[in-house]
Amino acid sequence: MSGSPVDGQRPALVRVAIPHFYRPDENDQSGYGSSRPDAAIFRAVALARCLGSVLSLARQQKEQMLVIEDASIAHTSQSQYLARQLPGVVIDCHVFVTSTNYLQQELKVFENQITVHQLQLDNPRRLPHAARDFLLKDNAVGSADLSLYLEDDLVIQDRLYVDKLLWFCERTNHQIVLMPHRYELSADPVMPRFFVDGPMDPSPFPNHHQPETAAAKGRFWDGQEIIFDIASNPHSGSFAFSKEQRQHVVRGGVVDQGFVGDLETVATFTALKHYPVMKPGWQHRDFLSIEHAHPSYIWIKNSL
Repeated sequence: MSGSPVDGQRPALVRVAIPHFYRPDENDQSGYGSSRPDAAIFRAVALARCLGSVLSLARQQKEQMLVIEDASIAHTSQSQYLARQLPGVVIDCHVFVTSTNYLQQELKVFENQITVHQLQLDNPRRLPHAARDFLLKDNAVGSADLSLYLEDDLVIQDRLYVDKLLWFCERTNHQIVLMPHRYELSADPVMPRFFVDGPMDPSPFPNHHQPETAAAKGRFWDGQEIIFDIASNPHSGSFAFSKEQRQHVVRGGVVDQGFVGDLETVATFTALKHYPVMKPGWQHRDFLSIEHAHPSYIWIKNSL
């Protein structure tokens, strides 16, 4: 693919890798939703919402519409909102599973829209590593403009999620990784969202990542100026690389330990080892946010 999607020359190709694991364990004390007992329905809903949100990011300049009047199909004109945006987004979604430890019926619903990789792993905790490694390698079907890693219970609500990530990569000359603020939904109408990745102990951070508020600012395509922080907690359960960033990470190599636990290392230290990580400033947190759809942290809040 030639040209740049940010310059409006062609649709952006987004390759997504999602490790998916579910095996309830009555004796598991890890706190991960993938092994929480009696949580099958919650996990199923979270997975379906995750996949649906990823697939709904796809768009083209022209779309089709059902004309009820004469039961025909019409082609719509290009959307004018936002006035300047990517000319299209193509989603190439891959889900990684192992053995029979996954929600088979839920994945079958999406079987014509995703590629499922059935792996045989002695240690299922290596599943995220396999998904990440696939995402980083060159693929015969084309080099992605954006490589997106997501845990299987994250839901993207923003139709311009890809636009914002690629815009940020271009504006920072691919030298910084942008991650979203992660939140859980509560049953409290007064405080409906609970942001779960607040400030943490900075000792695991490399020297090139020193938390700083208002470290940068930029004006998005809609004209609004956004403040960005060097994140006091770079974790989001997700990372996204531009083509240039992915190539740099591949050359520099990845590690499987170094940030909290193995799973968090994959989601966060894959990027943090090589780049400072920014998030929107708290006052602009809605610029890039993501829902953790199988709540874990909100139980901590309710116990305080």
